[in-house]
Amino acid sequence: MTLVSRFICFLLSSVALGQAQDFQKKNPPADPFSRPDFQALVRKADPLDAVESLRLFDVPDGFRMELVAASPDIGQPMNLAFDERGRLWVTSTLEYPYPAPLGQPGRDTIKLLEDTNGDGAYDKLTTFADGLNIPTGIYPYRDGVIAWSIPNIWFLRDTDGDGRADKREKLYGPLGFERDTHGMQSSFTRGLDGWLHLTHGFNNTTTVNAADGSSITMNSGNTYRVQLDGSSVQQFTFGQVNPFGMCLDSFGNFYTADCHSSPIYQLIRDAYYPSFGKPHDGMGFAPTVIRHTHNSSGLCGIVFNQDNHWPAEFRDNIFVGNVVTSRVNRDRIQWRGSSPKGTKLPDLIRTRDPWFRPVDLQFGPDGALYIADFYNRIIGHYEVRLDHPGRDRETGRIWRLVYNGPKGERLAKPVNLPAASLGQAIGELASPLLARRMTATDYLADDVGQRAAEPLGQAMARPVAKPELKAHGAWVLHRLGQLDEATQLRLASDESELVRVHARRIAAAQKNWTPKKSEMVLAGLRDRSPQVRRAAADALARRSSAGHVRHLLAALRQVPANDEHLRHALRIALRNNLHAVADPAKFADLRNDPANLRELMSVALGVNSPFVGSLLLDSLDDANLEPGQLTVYLRHIARNAPPVGLDRLAAVVQKQFPGNLDFQAELLLAINEGILQRGLTPEQGVLGWAGDLAAQLLAAVGAVELHWVAGQAKGVPPSDIPWVVQTRNIQSQTPNWKNHPHPDHPTASPWIPQRRASSDGVTGTRYITSLPPGGESLTGVLRSVAFAMPDELTFFINGHRGFPNDPAHDKNFVRLVDAKTGDELRRVYPPRHDTGVPVRWQLDRPREVYLEVVDGDTGAAFAWLGVARFSIGLEMFRQAEFLSSAASGGDRLSGVLRSREFVAPSRLRFLLAGYSGRPGKPPNRKKYVQLVEVGSGRILKKIECSSGETAREVVWDLSAFAGRRARFEIVDRDTSGAFAWVAAGGFDPPFAPLPAMAPRLLSKRQIAAAQIVRDLKLTTVLDAVARLANDPFAATEAREVAVSAILGHGNASQQSGVTPLLEDGRQPESLRLAVANGGAHLPVVRARLAKALVQAPADLQLQFARALARNRPGAKALLDAVESGQAPAGLLLDSQVKGSFPKDASGRVAALTTDLPKPNADRERLIADRVAAFRETGGDAANGRVIFATYCAACHQKGGQGGNIGPQLDDAGNRGVERLVEDILDPNRNVDVAFRYSIVKLKNGQTVLGLKRREVGESIVFADLVGTEISIAKADIASREQTTLSLMPEPLGVAIPPADFSHLLEFLFEK
Repeated sequence: MTLVSRFICFLLSSVALGQAQDFQKKNPPADPFSRPDFQALVRKADPLDAVESLRLFDVPDGFRMELVAASPDIGQPMNLAFDERGRLWVTSTLEYPYPAPLGQPGRDTIKLLEDTNGDGAYDKLTTFADGLNIPTGIYPYRDGVIAWSIPNIWFLRDTDGDGRADKREKLYGPLGFERDTHGMQSSFTRGLDGWLHLTHGFNNTTTVNAADGSSITMNSGNTYRVQLDGSSVQQFTFGQVNPFGMCLDSFGNFYTADCHSSPIYQLIRDAYYPSFGKPHDGMGFAPTVIRHTHNSSGLCGIVFNQDNHWPAEFRDNIFVGNVVTSRVNRDRIQWRGSSPKGTKLPDLIRTRDPWFRPVDLQFGPDGALYIADFYNRIIGHYEVRLDHPGRDRETGRIWRLVYNGPKGERLAKPVNLPAASLGQAIGELASPLLARRMTATDYLADDVGQRAAEPLGQAMARPVAKPELKAHGAWVLHRLGQLDEATQLRLASDESELVRVHARRIAAAQKNWTPKKSEMVLAGLRDRSPQVRRAAADALARRSSAGHVRHLLAALRQVPANDEHLRHALRIALRNNLHAVADPAKFADLRNDPANLRELMSVALGVNSPFVGSLLLDSLDDANLEPGQLTVYLRHIARNAPPVGLDRLAAVVQKQFPGNLDFQAELLLAINEGILQRGLTPEQGVLGWAGDLAAQLLAAVGAVELHWVAGQAKGVPPSDIPWVVQTRNIQSQTPNWKNHPHPDHPTASPWIPQRRASSDGVTGTRYITSLPPGGESLTGVLRSVAFAMPDELTFFINGHRGFPNDPAHDKNFVRLVDAKTGDELRRVYPPRHDTGVPVRWQLDRPREVYLEVVDGDTGAAFAWLGVARFSIGLEMFRQAEFLSSAASGGDRLSGVLRSREFVAPSRLRFLLAGYSGRPGKPPNRKKYVQLVEVGSGRILKKIECSSGETAREVVWDLSAFAGRRARFEIVDRDTSGAFAWVAAGGFDPPFAPLPAMAPRLLSKRQIAAAQIVRDLKLTTVLDAVARLANDPFAATEAREVAVSAILGHGNASQQSGVTPLLEDGRQPESLRLAVANGGAHLPVVRARLAKALVQAPADLQLQFARALARNRPGAKALLDAVESGQAPAGLLLDSQVKGSFPKDASGRVAALTTDLPKPNADRERLIADRVAAFRETGGDAANGRVIFATYCAACHQKGGQGGNIGPQLDDAGNRGVERLVEDILDPNRNVDVAFRYSIVKLKNGQTVLGLKRREVGESIVFADLVGTEISIAKADIASREQTTLSLMPEPLGVAIPPADFSHLLEFLFEK
């Protein structure tokens, strides 16, 4: 069916649609728009054809839905845009969510829909561009369109007029897309100033470079703007999580629809918005427009209707597409000064078709609301796996909502601007519809150009000129460079608020201000209209001047408390203008004006400069700050104060916070950071404070008995230490309650303890609630044990029965049940409040009863209940102490917490809590606890956490390992930011007491002390720092900093004291490298490093070699080690090593490296596999003894058994498992000169291969490959050459089967 015939079909069905909608209104079904399928991440319903889907919409009276286009004509639409001819541009995708590989054409398109006969129906469809790759942004421009298609923003042009793009010009790129294809460049929206504004979505990191040298880098949610010729880029706002959708209001303000932070924002330029924990700029986050979420985490597309072509109740409404609930939501905007505040209204569009996914909204030139419907069973990008077979890749629709009732102002017929007269085009600037005014503005500035200036000026000067024409006309003249100052000043005094606003907004876009123009903008701060004051503030934020500061302070004093947007805009302007101030004395008089002084100081937190440091330091005593505020200012002063103020700051901190070592350390390190950045020398006051503080910190941590050590986790980026001691809940030893799946909606158990307040003033009570993190949609029936009903049963209940503005449902309740008959005796519903309220029940006679707490609500919010404070003993949880990585704000932190060594008992009992990943997702296997054998590193036992918030008991049978030396490890390698923690405690037997100080705090103090000593060169406390460096239970990072301090500033004795760490294989590798890299220039370290090189495994060996090679004596020591067989010759070929030797050593290097075998990747993988297999499963020592006798005993001896040719293996386990496996599988890698075999050629022509054992008189005794000794007379030897190879055959270790290899290692590690 063609596009035209399909449209006729739908037109004919409109009467039936109206009748169906009338029937629905008279006979409403039971909530057909919110049935369970609308809450499912994967819709269970089957797709409908477009005709049937059309019938299922519900819209307000006077409106009707129409189908504009559908697949296969358009595929899956993502973006809509209209051009100056009234044509509809559509981006559609087949590729999403997987991008086509770079260098290969994609399968996505930009389509062009046209109404060729003016009857209001789109009857022509053209593929303007194909071969695209997930095009999520589009803006029609001149002879083509500007669009995003991975990896660039393109200008796609039709230069020959055939309706298809024949030229592609890259404007910006390549830009980020690699991490997320629904978080790229989108929402292309032109501003009145001619810049194209864009949103940048979640997870990607993008650097945008422009031709003029401007450049910005963004991560995740942001907005920015670009010039359409590729010449310039500017950041517009910072933050948001995943904005997708942008629009303008009549005053020129931008709005975005965001996911996960707040659904609607009015943007304030340079402002920061929440973005999954990212910090703001010191000014706080910008204000919100609405606080409700529309029950969704996915809002796409946004329009603001301030026009009168729809009824009055739809004016000043914002509409957003809700792809999660399959609705178009509606909020009424009420202005509080210049601040828009939204109130939730009934939805604009609902449907009974759960596949409806409105991803973009745009007003067309006909006044209809056009909706791009990404029609799909699945819309979630993270919530449902990308390769889910239910994802539809081809189906999509475009709808429009049309108003035909009597209450709106009729619009003139849309104008094809290129075909219209210039007068008609200018007349469109006064259209009642903002979308048409914007199109006309861009057309006149971009396409008509200079010939529009004179007639436009004349039209604006007419007495009857509408405010809209004046405002938009002024922008056109500005963009053409034809707006004279007199006209702009006249407009700035216009009686219309709209015109006065835009006169100031134009000033913000102008580069040079005359004194008259400056005065005009400053006068705007005093205008009666808050919108004009807001525009003036925005303009002043662009032009920094010390002369503006007092005007802005005065304006701030006049802002009503409820005009949050104006206040924030003024604060940004004040912040930006402070950059132009250099002398704090200009504001000395503010000491007598605490209110203005506090305002100036709070804004100064957003500025980094010595002036700000001086201003804040000079003002501390006069601003009457609370202690909490004082800490914020002191931090900022510490980073910015000039040198002359630092000693004073040190005195203030010590006086105000005498016992707060951690805060003092934070400030001192911030001060020192500023000192280092500015190349300053600390004064005596700072040095004295630093010495005292370091000593106090070291004394405090030295007093703590240590049994656990924190380290970095492998395979994830380094992180701060997350470990704290935490009180957590576990199931009561007497099970008073049991969860039963809800009969209608069975899910995992939702019940956890939470601390809540009660209406009688009691706080901190542990309620049993159905509100687990991320699991409010979970359900369950919690049933108590039976008990004898007392005379009166009391308890408290809290929770909800649906969204606050929705009618209460009966899905959540508590009931009392007769244990014998099953009859319900009493029922109570939650109070729709987080605070618990009391319940009192009495019965007419005694009986056996039980309680049921029922949560049957699968909603995503306001869907839980809780109970507590029963008058009889019905506790569900008890508490215990845990070591946990759930530090406040630490879900993205990672690490390993290791206990001290202990003798493994026959059984170990402990408690474990934490998540295996996000609820409903496969386990990520990144959080677990394990028991590790000391020396071999073998994992004796391991278990992943999966119990969630409430801990469960784990019992390990260790009888097979009893008596071995082991350590307990708690591992968190999860940096996902949610459900990313593990906790363990309740150890029986108690092999390592829980620390008296949280490991996180302890390590923080250790690191701070070491860093203070190192950075400020405090030699007086280096002995205490040396003890820290050698303390095996101190945090690894702290020990590394301590080593750096000692090697940098210590004496020879102190430096020598840390060198044993190099050879100690039990020490963290990063610590050993800290000694090597920090001290290889010191003789005392260099000598020990050369010895450590001998026993190190390959990876560490290479790092040690690189450290040695950084100086000439070290390079010589490395070369000597290789020549003596203490290190493999392959090290000399490393790119960082081979260039460090002097020319006179080139012959020695060449002799050692000639004909070296190439690195064997297969062997390296085999070594890694054998190490991993042993650590995971271990082996059997008895079987290992047999393997030793079979493969090794001919040459090696262990426990007095075996041959005496190769190295003895009684202490082989001391090498560590990595080095031991390397020596077996690659015997020629590290061969001591005493064990290199010789090639002996005899005078009779024979050749003997053997290891020289000894000389006896005139004979030499050699051992051959099987260990047999051969005595050869010296007189019979023609020549003898010692090789660099081991007598052990290379294939020998490889030939040992994997399981037998683990058995052999187990035997070699056995003492």
